[in-house]
Amino acid sequence: MARDYLKGSMFDRDEWQTHVKTNRITVKERVLGHMIGPGLVYFFYSTFLGLRELFYMDILRINEVFGSAYTYLIMTTVTTIIGMGTGFLFNHMTEKTVCRAGRFRPYVLIGTWIMALSGFFVFWSPFASGSAAQLVWLYVFNILFTAVGLPLWNMKGNVVSTISRNVLERNSVTTIRSAVTVMIAGLVGALGIVGILYPNVLQKDLTGKSWYITIGLCAVVALGFSFMEYFWTRERVTEDNQKVLADKTGDGAITVPFAKQFKNVITNKYYLLAILVFIGVTFYDNLQGGNARVNMITYILGGNAENNFQFTYLLASMQPMAIGAVVVPILAGKFSSRRIMQISSVITLAGIGIALINPYSFAVAVAGGFVFACGIFAITNMNGIFGQQASDDIEYKYGYRPEGTLASSVIYTIISAIMTPLNAVYETGLTLNGYVAGAEVQNAAVNRWILFAYYGAYAILAVVIFIVCIFFDMEKRLPAIHAELRERAKKAAEDRGEVYVSPEEQDRLETEAAAAEMEKARIEDLRVRCEKRGLDFEAENRKYLEKQAKKQKRKK
Repeated sequence: MARDYLKGSMFDRDEWQTHVKTNRITVKERVLGHMIGPGLVYFFYSTFLGLRELFYMDILRINEVFGSAYTYLIMTTVTTIIGMGTGFLFNHMTEKTVCRAGRFRPYVLIGTWIMALSGFFVFWSPFASGSAAQLVWLYVFNILFTAVGLPLWNMKGNVVSTISRNVLERNSVTTIRSAVTVMIAGLVGALGIVGILYPNVLQKDLTGKSWYITIGLCAVVALGFSFMEYFWTRERVTEDNQKVLADKTGDGAITVPFAKQFKNVITNKYYLLAILVFIGVTFYDNLQGGNARVNMITYILGGNAENNFQFTYLLASMQPMAIGAVVVPILAGKFSSRRIMQISSVITLAGIGIALINPYSFAVAVAGGFVFACGIFAITNMNGIFGQQASDDIEYKYGYRPEGTLASSVIYTIISAIMTPLNAVYETGLTLNGYVAGAEVQNAAVNRWILFAYYGAYAILAVVIFIVCIFFDMEKRLPAIHAELRERAKKAAEDRGEVYVSPEEQDRLETEAAAAEMEKARIEDLRVRCEKRGLDFEAENRKYLEKQAKKQKRKK
């Protein structure tokens, strides 16, 4: 039998288990496990991305110091190649992981810690600038961050995919988690750090000291809140899935051969469409780079510390996101996510069209940015549902979920390996087109490259999402699929001699238990209050019950 990773580890101990005990996704779980915890971890990640390239190009001047326009590109490429190997290893491990804490949550926690610690040392080095020792240092910690910490942390998407079988509930959590994490990163990171701290402090600090302090404080925040995310999430689907697998094979690990796994996913229409979405999102993330927006505001719109254009533009473009953080999760819980995203794609393209009428006009850029922010919000925060629903289809057809399997790793790692160097391609393009670090203006070639990277990345992603939505008709099939999966779970429980309780029945029992607990507490509070005030308990209780009965009658 293949090794079961994490079995018997500290993640199997009682003190390392989730604090979430209900089958229902409670408000506390949403807020702590899917909003605040991951939001503040993502804040560190987005700050890291937003500052790393600016630091390497403008402060460290990596291509100049090491005498080659391709230094950063080569380092990114080498890191990516190593990441391919580690990606295969990690997905082999999750495929064979059988652990009380879940298949993914422990790895997300480990990955966060590796990212936070190595992320600081990506900026800070004890060696002299331009020395061979410094270059080795940069390679080591960039590899640890990108090829080890990042792929482990990215398993957070698999956690969300396995939190519930309730599609609307899962869609809502997917959207609100992504929305709130981006909002936290956006408000604090984009507005606070990139919009205010960067032009007023960091950009002027050629020593790099303020950069180390900033990224170090963000890393400490990520380390602390990683535990909130870990303890207040739960892989409910994984728990059920491992029981069904154990019933079939005697082990909760996935034992489907690699060749069969690979065939299952590449012949599945929905999985292929989900892969196309992943390509679009990865292209958008990497081509735009961490500083394309900063460069666009600085050089295309003439923004600098004095006129505060960075802050003004970011504030204007953030307004639709603030509205979307409230509206989109509500819509996702009631309407077809496919339609929401298709309409959002059209809005995004319309906004880009407005901005390109006169890309050098601040007023036009803000107007266009406001419009495409209304559309891009749903696209960037709901795209994970394609992969989740494709995984539901794979599980329905073949009896296992593909998240974290070796076949998925091969596919997504190869795509990432091809797409990730685009991040360095942006920086290399700046250098080859004549970018001058610290200059107030850049030449026309650099400006054209910045415009393509910023607006082009948005436009290409919107087109990809629109096309995928035409063919992705999975939502109408999900009720029947989940009904069949519940039947399998029921049979597995009966074969083990257990009484199966469906998720819906568990929800009802938990709701009734919670209501009974609240009623007990209400009665006790009322009894104490009546004793203190000399009131008749029966009369006061009757008034309350009559009032509640009238409310229920009005609702009907």
